[in-house]
Parts: sequence; structure tokens; C-alpha cells
Amino acid sequence: MPQVSKHRLNQQVYNKIFSLFPKFLSRLSKQGKEQVVINTLFSSTEKVMLAKRIAIAFMLIKGYTYQQIVDKLKVSWGTVGKMSELIKTSDPTFTKELEKMAKQDAFSDFLNSIDYSISKSVPPKGGNWSAWRRRIEDDKRKGTQPF
Repeated sequence: MPQVSKHRLNQQVYNKIFSLFPKFLSRLSKQGKEQVVINTLFSSTEKVMLAKRIAIAFMLIKGYTYQQIVDKLKVSWGTVGKMSELIKTSDPTFTKELEKMAKQDAFSDFLNSIDYSISKSVPPKGGNWSAWRRRIEDDKRKGTQPF
């Protein structure tokens, strides 16, 4: 688990480093280099922890139950509860972004289902129907999102 020094920072230094970090992230994000920051600054444990926290928040916004989240992401009930509380008390910008992502995800699922329906209803002309059906089922399984 990450550790922070027990020595307190001067308030001015604290304010400076915490204003620098978001600016740095924003700057790299505009260049499309977020992954560089993530891979450079965070350990694999920290990356998993942060990714799971964001996934929990996303799943809560999408309406998943605590049990579904615990089962899918292998996290504790306490972690899900903590993220639920953070969402309720967080800056509305955080929640709005998650909601936008959830809507895009739902729209993407809708488009995928339409594409599947169309490809399912139009058999290949003079081809191997069994292979065609297997390919459709394989594509459907591959397109299934984890949450």
C-alpha cells in the first residue's frame, strides 16, 4: 500500500504541488499522453486500485448493485460503500462525467445490438450457414463488455 511521509508539508508547498499536479495531467491529456503519466508515476498496485475505484463509481452510476460490483471487480463491500459515499459528496463534475460515459456506453451497446440483429437476420448467400452462425455467436461473445 502506498505510504505518505508523516512529516507535514508547509501549507504553501502543499498548495503549490496540488495545483501543479492537475495542470500537468491536463497538459498531457490535451496531447493524448495520459497513459505516459499513469505508467510512469503509478505502481501496478496503485493503477489497479485507481482503476477499480473508477470502475466502481461507473458501475454505481449505471445502477449496479453492491453485490454485482463486489462479484465482478473482486472488491470489498466497504470499498463499494466508500465510493458510493464519495460520489454523493463529490464535485458534481465527477458524477456528470461518469453519467456521460454511461450514456455513451449505453448508446454503444444499442448500436452493437442493432448491428448484431442485422447481421443475424441476413444469412450469407451460398455460404456455410453453420460457420456463419458460429462466427456471429463468437463476435457477440467478444463484444460483451465486462460491465
